[in-house]
Amino acid sequence: MFDTIIFDWKRTLYDPDRQVLIGGAMELLDLIKSKNLLMVLIGKGGEDMKQEVKRLKISKYFTHIVFAEGEKDPQVFLPYISKNNPKETIFIGDRIRSELAIGKNLGATTIWIKQGKFAVEEPENNDQEPDYIVSSLKDCLKLISGLVV
Repeated sequence: MFDTIIFDWKRTLYDPDRQVLIGGAMELLDLIKSKNLLMVLIGKGGEDMKQEVKRLKISKYFTHIVFAEGEKDPQVFLPYISKNNPKETIFIGDRIRSELAIGKNLGATTIWIKQGKFAVEEPENNDQEPDYIVSSLKDCLKLISGLVV
């Protein structure tokens, strides 16, 4: 049973080039919210990205929203990992060697949204292999529907 879902921001839910949510994002957020799971949004950026989240009216979906400058630090994720069983936390992201590698190292379940700029980036070792691979947020919606019944 899953209790927490951690989303990467840029290129997972949000297209920074077009400054819009990626297709299927709202439907996925609605589904997860209806299952009463904790949702955490973590990404690179500062006040500008917090303002984007507000502009897009998606703050209400997330229990925690964390933006930090620079490379992603595993310590940023730790407070949001399920304390009893890390496998009850799902990491959803588009970078196999970044947020998903961190998720795997912390013992979480990982879903790779293999789309866009980093779709060609492959795992560098077996420790980076995601638990699930989908090609879009719409496919992720179908997967999550089955995982969090």
